[in-house]
Amino acid sequence: MNSEILEVENSSAISKISLNYEENIVGIAYTSNPEMFYDFFCDDVISVRDKLKSAESMGKCVSQLRKEGTLQNVK
Repeated sequence: MNSEILEVENSSAISKISLNYEENIVGIAYTSNPEMFYDFFCDDVISVRDKLKSAESMGKCVSQLRKEGTLQNVK
């Protein structure tokens, strides 16, 4: 399994999330533009996937992961 797309149904902010396990990239597509992914580098994509799948609020979880530095902007 090289990559996976999580379709987000219960969020007003996040449309879908792309997980690229080979390149350690998490892509976030917001509901305002669901075809545009914003990519973030992540050391442990599997851990992020597990946190996102168990989160009550996808938007809050993504925000927290960015604040703590788990998801870092791709340069």
